[in-house]
Amino acid sequence: MSEAKISRSMQKRQAIIDGAKAAFQQFGVSDTSMDKIAETAQVSKRTVYNHFESKEILVTHIIRDIWSANILTYVYDYDATKPLRGQLAELIANELNFMCDQNTLDLIRVAMGYCLFNPDMFTGELREFFEQETTLTRWIREAMADGKLRKKDPRLVSEQLLSLLKGQAFWPQVLHHDEKLDASQIEQLTNETLDMFLTYYEAK
Repeated sequence: MSEAKISRSMQKRQAIIDGAKAAFQQFGVSDTSMDKIAETAQVSKRTVYNHFESKEILVTHIIRDIWSANILTYVYDYDATKPLRGQLAELIANELNFMCDQNTLDLIRVAMGYCLFNPDMFTGELREFFEQETTLTRWIREAMADGKLRKKDPRLVSEQLLSLLKGQAFWPQVLHHDEKLDASQIEQLTNETLDMFLTYYEAK
């Protein structure tokens, strides 16, 4: 009996999250009320508050949920027997899939707008979450330990690599509503990023 109750509760929680994502993307975070979220999720307002104490907590959860699903749970192990370039290309492809997803861009855009006016509500919890080690950072650390990459702070190196991607595949789309990169542009960005990164960091 308890398992059935838990299952129904989790289903309603997921319905709230899905409803909130849809409402945020359609109306924006600031213009989306808990009533609107309840209506979109087809649950009562009371049910929404039973799962999330405030809209701010719900927004934070969604951001963390997207990041975790696309970045933290992605697994790609370093392989000392394979060329660096091919392995890095796989890692970059995963990052670009996340950055170029239209639903992700829409949600991050509206969430960022909300955060600009409510920075204190997100700073502590999200900073701690985003400081968790990703697969990319772990791969870089292992490649350094294997002597294939120059030794520096793996987290810093990871951020430098991501910055090369975000300059074309993320920030222009989030801030200026530019079109997503097409397949040929993604291929070009990937190759140029690999060239620049490996030229500097690959151990000679």
